[in-house]
Amino acid sequence: MRVLGKGKTALAIKEIYKDAVLYDDNDIEIYDKNSDELTVVSPGISHLNEIVQNTKNIISDYDLFLTNDNMSIKEDIFSIWISGTNGKTTTTQMCEYLLKDKDFIACGNIGLPLASAIKENYNKLIIESSSYTLHYTSYAKANIYLLLPISDDHLSWHGSFEHYENSKLKPLNLLNKDDYAIIPFKYKHYKTNAKVITYKDSNDLANKMNINIQKINFKEPFLTDAILALSIE
Repeated sequence: MRVLGKGKTALAIKEIYKDAVLYDDNDIEIYDKNSDELTVVSPGISHLNEIVQNTKNIISDYDLFLTNDNMSIKEDIFSIWISGTNGKTTTTQMCEYLLKDKDFIACGNIGLPLASAIKENYNKLIIESSSYTLHYTSYAKANIYLLLPISDDHLSWHGSFEHYENSKLKPLNLLNKDDYAIIPFKYKHYKTNAKVITYKDSNDLANKMNINIQKINFKEPFLTDAILALSIE
């Protein structure tokens, strides 16, 4: 197996897959562009990167650790993915706090790398999910997907807002009828097999989830984060 990148994600994968070979831009001259070998791309490497564009069999670390060898979903892992432009970290931390008595752990962009969480045998995961990783994910799925509002960001990595937005929405394509998604009202017509709850704002979501907003001692933008976290408690 090959891993593109030599940062935290790549090194955590190497801890499990000792034979994995790590590459970055400095290795372009020795990189086999014709290989069909399974290649995990670290989130920091853009899809516009030369070495990525010359790689055939690409997966994300989500695909690697949340699916079986045949890319079927691992049923013994329950994962909550949290994405959006702003508030991902706060919402993830709030979820971890609310679910700590149920043995959930935060990983992904914060906390442990996903590989490290898997190595330590955690199977209840709250994953802060970047658009970078979601772009490369084609097989793994969440059990619950929380999506905060999407606005212009990371356009140098993605190339356009449409591409960035599509990466954030991509998990909805992979959910099944037993999964849940809480997403902005803007995407109410987005096709997915999941059970979907949409929200226009904090008050709207609080009403739908029967949450007493008067008891939450936060103002925006943290109010939305808190209500999203409380929605899955």
